[in-house]
Amino acid sequence: MDWFWLIGFLVLLLAGGGAYYLWQVLAAQTRDDFRAQQPVLRVTNLSAMHAGNMLTLIPQIENVGRGVAYDCVLHLGGWEGSFAVKKVYPPGPRYQKHVASLVLGPDAPLRAKPQSNGYLRLSYRDHWGLKYDCWYLVTQFPSSQPPLYNIQIDLEHPDVNEPTPSLWEMRRLLRKSTPQE
Repeated sequence: MDWFWLIGFLVLLLAGGGAYYLWQVLAAQTRDDFRAQQPVLRVTNLSAMHAGNMLTLIPQIENVGRGVAYDCVLHLGGWEGSFAVKKVYPPGPRYQKHVASLVLGPDAPLRAKPQSNGYLRLSYRDHWGLKYDCWYLVTQFPSSQPPLYNIQIDLEHPDVNEPTPSLWEMRRLLRKSTPQE
């Protein structure tokens, strides 16, 4: 009688282990498929140009992911304006780097008075409509000439906010649509 319990327990343990293994493989494959279709926009290069009291920042925006990014907006705290692109394609036939011009005059708040939290924000959506944000820290440092402050943007350590859907939501989104482009 004890052998039947032991054999039953071993069969149950093997079936449970096999089911757990299959679940982990399915979950890993779903996450990989979902991440393969996500866009990853980053500011990859930044140049600055001084002309008198005007400071022009020229960030270069690039999609380093595999999915198409939609409704891309670049915003700098203290800059009056925005840069928008409808679609940013990943590396491939339609790939290109986008360049924005952020012109900051001497009276721009970011250059005229100290601010505790300056930022450069890059926001976009994927083809499912999920929203992504990438924040770059902007630091001010005193200038010897008016305006009082010059700025520096840290491109090495962005603060990235990506959607975190559950496994079931990922599967639903993957079944709902596949990228057409």
